[in-house]
Amino acid sequence: MTRTIATLLVAALAACAPVAPPPPSDVAAAVARPDIVAELNAARTDPAGYARKARALRGLLRGDRIERPGEIAVVTHEGAAAIDEAIAFLERQPPLTAVADSRPLTRAAAGHAADQAATGAAGHASADGSSPADRMRRQGRWSASGEAIAYGPDRAADVVLQLIVDDGVPDRGHRRILFNPAYTAVGAACAPHRVWGRVCVLDFARP
Repeated sequence: MTRTIATLLVAALAACAPVAPPPPSDVAAAVARPDIVAELNAARTDPAGYARKARALRGLLRGDRIERPGEIAVVTHEGAAAIDEAIAFLERQPPLTAVADSRPLTRAAAGHAADQAATGAAGHASADGSSPADRMRRQGRWSASGEAIAYGPDRAADVVLQLIVDDGVPDRGHRRILFNPAYTAVGAACAPHRVWGRVCVLDFARP
């Protein structure tokens, strides 16, 4: 069996709005993932060092498939080219400051992850039509915001590597969000997904 890497993103400016608590049902099926935030910060603060994880991923590539013993193979769109390009990026990327693990942004991320757990949908629009900026505005006041979503992996390193490699995304937009110095806070949450197995949402912002 195989599955294809799929990641989606949006980066949008968010206007200021009053803080509102999340609907309790929105977060019931999603779990906060501070380990993903820690993994992200490892990549942001030491990208050259983090390149070793991308090189290890490269070593698992067999043709166009990433094969781990005992796991379903992941079919890539670009094969070695995307991973090699990500390694080169990490080796030249200057270190950035870590982003803070934000409870409000985690609530926003958990709400969307739970929404997609319930619907099996993919993308950034929630079932009620709300956008990432809408969901983050419900939780706080932000000068800018962006969202990256990984489908499939659950391990923190695999989530971050998927978004850094950004296989099949020509502008590497997810990677640009992860390494955007404008963002100073992030929230991460994951939930089961009926199509991809797992959905992990990362919501970024500057308070």
